[in-house]
Amino acid sequence: MTINGTIVDVSKLVSKDKLLDDLKHSGASDRALSEIRSRYSQDFGNELIWQYPICDGVNLGITIVAVKEGFIALPFNNTDSTEYELFDLERAYLLNENELLSLISEWSKYSENLLCALIDMLKFAHDE
Repeated sequence: MTINGTIVDVSKLVSKDKLLDDLKHSGASDRALSEIRSRYSQDFGNELIWQYPICDGVNLGITIVAVKEGFIALPFNNTDSTEYELFDLERAYLLNENELLSLISEWSKYSENLLCALIDMLKFAHDE
C-alpha cells in the first residue's frame, strides 16, 4: 500500500485490537500514541497518524491511525493541555469506503470555505 508517497508494508502495522488495548492501558490520549508514532516513523519514515479536526455534530474531531485492518478513527470530545486529545475508545471504528468519502467531502467543503475567507481577509487587510 502507498500512502501519500510512503510505501507501507501492512504486515508491519499494529493491529486494531493491539492499538486499542495499548491505548486503554496508557491513557487513551494523543500523547499515548507517541510509541506508535516513533515506531511508524522509524519503519516507514511517516507517522501514519492524522488529525481530522472537523466537528461532525457528534465528535470534536477524530484521529486516524493506519492499522493492519485499514484505518481506525479515534473520536475525541475532550482535550487536555498535557495529554492533548482524549479518545473515546468505546466509539473507535474502522473507516469504510462511505465514511472516507464523507470525510473527503467534509474536508473539501471546510478547506474551500476557509480558503475563500482567508482570501477575502487578505483583500480587506490590503485595502486598510
